[in-house]
Amino acid sequence: MAQTIKLCDEYGIIHEAMKILPDDELKICFLEALAELEDNECHRTRKFPKTRLHKVKGVKQAIYRADIDKVSGWRIHVQ
Repeated sequence: MAQTIKLCDEYGIIHEAMKILPDDELKICFLEALAELEDNECHRTRKFPKTRLHKVKGVKQAIYRADIDKVSGWRIHVQ
């Protein structure tokens, strides 16, 4: 059974993304990407089929890139 986790937007990232993203389809894709990043099963299996989460190479800090929409090029960078 999936575990319900409260989504906390302490820094207003989700609110800001909803203002920046140009159309409703991308806004929905953004929320789907967040849902996949919050899914414990994806982290357990290390498989992220929608966002294709991967570590950014060439940077000393641990920064990860997740696609919102592969075609449009919108991405989320997570540290």
